[in-house]
Amino acid sequence: MARIVTWRWKSKFARFIHDYGVESLALALDVRPSAIYHWIRGATTPRPAHAEITQRLARESGSVLTMDEIYRHTREVRADFRRRIQSSDGSSREGGLTTETRTGPSPRGAGTRVTAAAQ
Repeated sequence: MARIVTWRWKSKFARFIHDYGVESLALALDVRPSAIYHWIRGATTPRPAHAEITQRLARESGSVLTMDEIYRHTREVRADFRRRIQSSDGSSREGGLTTETRTGPSPRGAGTRVTAAAQ
């Protein structure tokens, strides 16, 4: 079963999608619902034509949604994600890679190591 990540649904853009309905919006835009979930997750952004239609649908629903609000959602989700994956041991995972900074004595010496992150 899918887990809802509530912090991704807090932007004005995401709240509009939630209120309008993912399935309804997907139908109106002629895209798959998964495309809209990708927007919410911050994996992709809507194409400009889809953003314009979303803006119009919001206006027809009594809401004002700017292009900046639509695209700011992705920037904020990605920035928040990067903050959340920072761990207390100095390592982070980003884009499928793990970076680990070593400062103490080690058989391999100090430095930064980049490895594939476990999915």
